[in-house]
Amino acid sequence: MKKLAILVFVAMIAVSFSSCQKEKPQKVAEKFLSAYVKADFETAKTVTSGDALEQINQISYMVSSNPEFFPKDLNYENLTCQENENKVKCTFTMLQGTEKLEGNYIELEQIDGKWMITKLGYEGEDMPEMMEEENMTDSTAVQNDSIAMTETQPVTK
Repeated sequence: MKKLAILVFVAMIAVSFSSCQKEKPQKVAEKFLSAYVKADFETAKTVTSGDALEQINQISYMVSSNPEFFPKDLNYENLTCQENENKVKCTFTMLQGTEKLEGNYIELEQIDGKWMITKLGYEGEDMPEMMEEENMTDSTAVQNDSIAMTETQPVTK
């Protein structure tokens, strides 16, 4: 009887340790992408944090107000993950019908001991900093010109 009780106890410990094992980054990425391509944003949110979570919230809001915004025939392939220090970057190809869009990536970081998607992106999407500053200056100049025009233009009815 004691042997049976010990065996049951050992089996329970083994089961609890196997269920507590951390999910690997590639599995988290697969879970996220599988949910994302199905527009299951609630599931996608369970493995996102930070900027990625904000992006998914925005996409979810847009799709809820305009379902045609999100393609129905979306899928992904060629998921490849590489660890770099304490982050993992996964690249993949997004498929829509027969079109393939390469250069997509997600970044994962460990947050509270769990791998979470923290960044969504597309290679080549970011503008160089200098161009961003120029654009900010241009838009500021336009705003200043608009303010100056409203101050000097008489209002007519």
